[in-house]
Formats: sequence, C-alpha cells, structure tokens
Amino acid sequence: MSEWALRRRLLLFWLVPAAMGTLGFQLVPSRLNPDLSLTALIAVQLAMWGAWALWTTLTWVLGDQLARRRASPWGQGAAYVAFGAVVILCQILIQARLGVAFGIAERRGIESTLVIGLRQYGDFSVVVYSAIVVSQLALRWYTSWQQERVQAARAAEALASARLRALQGQLQPHFLFNTLNSIVSLIGRDPEQAQKLVVRVADLLRSSLRLGDRQEIPLAQELELTRQYLEIERIRFADRLTLQWPDVVPGDLLVPAFAVQVLVENAVRHGIARNPAPGVVSLDVLADADSLVLRVHDTGAADTDADGTDTTVVGSGTSLRTLQERLHHLYGASGHVTLTARPGGGTTAELRVPRLESGGTAEFSGG
Repeated sequence: MSEWALRRRLLLFWLVPAAMGTLGFQLVPSRLNPDLSLTALIAVQLAMWGAWALWTTLTWVLGDQLARRRASPWGQGAAYVAFGAVVILCQILIQARLGVAFGIAERRGIESTLVIGLRQYGDFSVVVYSAIVVSQLALRWYTSWQQERVQAARAAEALASARLRALQGQLQPHFLFNTLNSIVSLIGRDPEQAQKLVVRVADLLRSSLRLGDRQEIPLAQELELTRQYLEIERIRFADRLTLQWPDVVPGDLLVPAFAVQVLVENAVRHGIARNPAPGVVSLDVLADADSLVLRVHDTGAADTDADGTDTTVVGSGTSLRTLQERLHHLYGASGHVTLTARPGGGTTAELRVPRLESGGTAEFSGG
C-alpha cells in the first residue's frame, strides 16, 4: 500500500470523535439549544472534526516540503511550531463560529473567543496537533523503512542470482575442459576415437548452452546431459568403465543443473581413473515427500577425502566445493552433498535437495 493510500485511510479516523461528539450531545443536550436535531448535530460535529482532517492534510504537506528541502531538525521543529500555532487559533475560531451558527455557543468578540478557547481546550488542541505531527513522522519513517527493506531484498536477490550464475558458469566449462583433455590424450594413439570424442563434445556443448541461466532442470534432462558426458568417458576408458543406471526416473522432479554430472565426474576421476582394474559407476534415485536423494557409487580406488562418515566437507575438489556453494544459495541447509568411503574401496557421493516437481516421467538409457 502506498503512503498516500495509508494517509487517506488515516483521515477516516476523524469520523470517530465526530460520532462520539454526536452521541454526547444526544445524551446530554446543549443548554443553549436543547432541541437541536440529530441531523444538525451530525453536521456540526463533522464540520468541527473535519477541520482537523484538513489540518492533518496541510501538516502532511508541510512535512513533505520540509523533507524535500532537507530542512535541519531545528528548522523542521520551528516550522511545525509556527504552523501549529496557526492551526490551533484557526480551530478555536472555527469551533466558536460553528457553535454560534448552530446555537450551542454564545456569541463573543474575536479576542474573547481566542482567550476563552485557549483556556478551555487549548491544551487539548496542542495534544491533537502534536499527535498529527508524530503520526506523520512515524508514517514517513515506516514508508522509508519499507522501501529500504524492498531495496535490500532486491539487492540480495540480484546478488544471489549473480552468484548462482557465476557458480553455474564455473561448472559448465569444467566438463568441457576435462573432455578436451581426454581428446588430447587420444589424438596420438587413436585418432578415430578422438574424432568420436569431438562429436560427443559438440553434442554436450549444445545441450549445455541450451540450458541458459536455468538453475534447476528436470531430473531426466540432467541425466541425459550426464549420459552425454559418460559417453565421452566410456570412449576414453573403454572396458574399464561400466555403468549401472536406473531405467526409469521421476522426470517431474527438479535438480540443480549439472549437479549429477559433478558427482559422476568425481566418481570417474577419483575412482575409476585411479584404479587400473575395471570399475563400476552406479546411480540410485530415492524420493520421499520432502526430499530427493541421488547417490552415485563407484568401485574404484578409495577417495582419500572420504573418511567413512557422512560429512558436508566434500574435499578439495573445485567442482564439489562449487556445487556445495550452489546448493547453499539455492536451498540453504536443506541442500547438501556428502562423500562416504565404501568398505573395500570406492566412494558414495550423495546429493540431497528439497523435493520440487515440474511434471512428467521419462526413461533413461544409461547403458
């Protein structure tokens, strides 16, 4: 709600004392005009308290001008005091003239009217005017506080989005650099396989660029990107790499883009590549009402960063640290990745994120 909308609503407050004044005169009629009709009573009360609504509006206009001109506190105080004196004197004259017009007050000269008015309800008028000034200052502070909150929230959102884009930008080229290294290693000893790798890299690059700035994608789409990456690694490792992948995955669940690729790449680089014997990389997908859990297992060499217990400290790998930071920005404490050493060698990398749905199911042919 805008500041002026709030002000218009606050002006309706003056209907309350007008109603109370009308009720008072109904219960205890005026000595000078006891036969005054209800319509006349309502009219005189609305006029008296409507004048205060006018002074309220003018006081707010004065405050806006002082704020716009950046007046000093002393200057603002002097302006409010001077205007307050005018308001109180004018209100005394208005009430006296209305009282005479409706027959509920005696006619007096202007000097007597002001002196008696100040004595009878001058202190009350000072309190009312002070409340008007305080309400305007409080409303201005509240509006400024709200604007600062909105600006801070927008700045935080922009910063978070920029950080997420930067973190995702770190992951996208990470896989490309690794696959380019694989191509270089094959060019000398197997040019034909190197050519196949170039085609696979082109496919992976097109799929990666198609995502744009999307931070979350359907799980089936993420696994398809991972499959393209694994096809490159299978050419590189030949019979040393075997994949065990679920045939059907819940395609309506969302995961951070490139998150599964990070876990698979970690399994290949730190498990399969370090072990001269054939190895297996497998994936488990678990979902409950609140969370989606993805576990990537490898049977390669034991990861020296995993100590056999779950931990959110995922080692020194750049990609895992970047993934953990992305999860923190996206989900807070609800998203994390852990590494666990497996008995007999190998590592299990677990990704846990909140369950978020988009729609549909899909098949995956991981091979």
